Amino acid sequence: PAHVSLARVIEDINEDPHRERDFYEYPALYEFYHSRVLNREAQTRLLRRYEPEATSRVLELGCGTGPLLTRIEGEYETVLGVDSDARMLERARERVTDAEVLDADFTEWSAADEGRTFDAAVLLGGMLHLTDDADVESLAENVRESLRDGGAFVTFFEPLSDDVTNGSTDCRTVESERFTVERRSASALTSASGHYTTTYAFVVRDDVEGTEATMGSVFRGRFHDP
Repeated sequence: PAHVSLARVIEDINEDPHRERDFYEYPALYEFYHSRVLNREAQTRLLRRYEPEATSRVLELGCGTGPLLTRIEGEYETVLGVDSDARMLERARERVTDAEVLDADFTEWSAADEGRTFDAAVLLGGMLHLTDDADVESLAENVRESLRDGGAFVTFFEPLSDDVTNGSTDCRTVESERFTVERRSASALTSASGHYTTTYAFVVRDDVEGTEATMGSVFRGRFHDP
């Protein structure tokens, strides 16, 4: 349950409050925050807009905790989610009913490795993680091998622009009846080709227990030229 998981996140952070943490270290926090700031239904519509006619096999790369898998698994004959973070996959396996979940790095794995092909493949937001040109090329090749002739690859990313070149700061707050999560961030480019670093401070509050914790995290990603 969310209230148990987030309470444990607060407890764990406070046991060693100064350790730099990875946001993905806490699937419960990841879900709580992103489920309130991302339009998951819009992502599902994006897939349906571009999928080929009579699509029955869908591959999601970077499936995370499985929010898309749970939305579409009853609508297709085969749904496979691939991710390389065991912590996120553990949560995904708890959530899905019919979808398959596989621990694999999509810059190294393709469905062809297992003799499979899909009608559509989707990567939602994961482009930011691909900081090397070689990884982008590997993704493209692995997607091509994973799709049937006439298959479709659906993705989106934030392009390199003047806004990100000039740096940016952001503060967002999401909440439930019991918990409040505030995320403060500052981003700056570290290369002319779109590499960037974002420093986060997450403040997690349990309004029932009166406890809170602050977690620092750093993300290194890349904006891509359209």
